[in-house]
Amino acid sequence: MIHALSFELNAQVARTSDPTGAMHAREVVLARFNDFCGDLVTPDSKESSFLGVTEGVLLAEEAHERGYETESWVLDEGLAPHERDWLGQESCLRMIAYFKDADSARSAMSWLLREYITPFPPQVNAEEEQDWNATWKASFTGIEVDERLKVLPPWSEEWIAACDSGKTKGIIAINPGAGFGTGTHETTQLCLKILVGLGDLTGKTVLDFGSGSGILGIAAALQGARVYCVEVDPLANENARENAALNGVTDRVSFSETIPEELKKGGADVLLANILRPILIRFSGEIKRCLSPNAELVLSGLIESDLDQVIDAYQAGGRPFTITQDGKNEWRSLWLRRREG
Repeated sequence: MIHALSFELNAQVARTSDPTGAMHAREVVLARFNDFCGDLVTPDSKESSFLGVTEGVLLAEEAHERGYETESWVLDEGLAPHERDWLGQESCLRMIAYFKDADSARSAMSWLLREYITPFPPQVNAEEEQDWNATWKASFTGIEVDERLKVLPPWSEEWIAACDSGKTKGIIAINPGAGFGTGTHETTQLCLKILVGLGDLTGKTVLDFGSGSGILGIAAALQGARVYCVEVDPLANENARENAALNGVTDRVSFSETIPEELKKGGADVLLANILRPILIRFSGEIKRCLSPNAELVLSGLIESDLDQVIDAYQAGGRPFTITQDGKNEWRSLWLRRREG
């Protein structure tokens, strides 16, 4: 069993006994709470009893709906700027602290009640201990994008069997990590559907802008392309390199945090950008400069209300594109093609 201490904290938290009425910011409270809990040990082994604190979860879409969108909204990077800490902007957060024994959990609760005034009384509950890693792995079983392509985790029996038999064609292995893109999100599926439809890419140069897990670049490499993956998050790039190695394409894919110089003047035959509207618009000029005269441009990460703004940004200047739209649930993709003549 493990023991969970549930409590809530406002953005500013009153001290229990402070005649001046001084308040502590939630971050200060959590830092002091972590310091106290870090000294708690189990009575039998004298090892640390404190397993950590989890905060509430706020997805990007929810943050957008609550008005937290900033220009950095879509940058899925470990070194995210402070203004992207959406949870920090919530007026009240629910926390759960986990401990190995009940005495430690109760000690932490007593400290919290002694030091601060919380919106609701904290509670301790015993829970069955789980193998969270196994639970997480069980939740990601892979997905069939269409009859031509599957995305599987490396622990999948189907992937292991395909490797043993040498029949991995039409399968991409993705180990989820710091980078977005496991094939389960509609935007990734929309891009993969277009990319697979392009067929053999031997001799083509592909730029995956905002590459995340590397899934799109890896798919292009498996179709024969030379691929450049660009991602601002170094942690995501590490994850993408691992995924490239899983799929045996490390010799055809490179990773960087900025667009390589050799692509900035029309070096990309295919450009993939599965990000969201603010970044697509902000970088529209740079993206268009990377396109070869007959390039294919795939944009995704969009919803219906984004389309007009993004189309206007990419149609401005130069020869106009022929645009094909596709969608899945609320998400949309744009396939832009510009031909000579």
